[in-house]
Amino acid sequence: MKSVWFGDVQVQLKAVGFDKDGTLFDAVPFWAYIDQLRCSEFSKIVGPGYEQDWHALMGWRHYPDDIDYNGTLAIATMAEEIILAAGLIYQKTGRPWFQCKQLAEQVFAKADQSMVIAEAFSKKPGVPEVFINLKQHGVNTGILTSDSFMRTDACMKLLQVDELLDFVITPEKVKNGKPSPDMVESCCSMFNISPSELAVVGDSIVDLKMAKAAGSIAVGLVTHEGSRESLGEWADILIESMMDIRVEQN
Repeated sequence: MKSVWFGDVQVQLKAVGFDKDGTLFDAVPFWAYIDQLRCSEFSKIVGPGYEQDWHALMGWRHYPDDIDYNGTLAIATMAEEIILAAGLIYQKTGRPWFQCKQLAEQVFAKADQSMVIAEAFSKKPGVPEVFINLKQHGVNTGILTSDSFMRTDACMKLLQVDELLDFVITPEKVKNGKPSPDMVESCCSMFNISPSELAVVGDSIVDLKMAKAAGSIAVGLVTHEGSRESLGEWADILIESMMDIRVEQN
């Protein structure tokens, strides 16, 4: 067990799992970039004029700078996003449902193929330093994300933490995504530790709900106006920055 500090709170832990979007890098420009690629592919299928319908479906109150942090892009898995997109394609085209699902899958696949993540990438202060610090002190460290493994892997390389990670758990690796405890349970099984020996650091309610459902320490990262209040109901600990995390040897 290691003494890990989150701000002025000390916890004895063996592992720390981090959310990705919004926790390790600024999420809004990243989401805006990804969503525009997808919207462009969507427009090729349904025709022009429905861009606002797409952005609203994905959780934008005003594209590209005002998003619902509890909405689709912020919370949903890619599989869930694809189903929503299929529904919108069905609504706009009236095509058979199985075709709409196939077309939605193509929208996301083609957007991923044309993506250059670095164009919209801005890492948070304290990254990758916090990973280096945890690794040096023998704390198992990794990622618990709703994003796909492919994009997560690309992001970790940009953050320069890919070689420091002990685990990367994405929806492909579990039966149920956040806020189900599956990701935490998978991590604990991997290292033969109890959930109480792992902390989950995230900027959204689903991260903290996942931690609480599993019996882990829920650490909320305050990232935008109102998040302190929304996270406070679920968080065991609140921090203002990744730089608030440090390890001290027992």
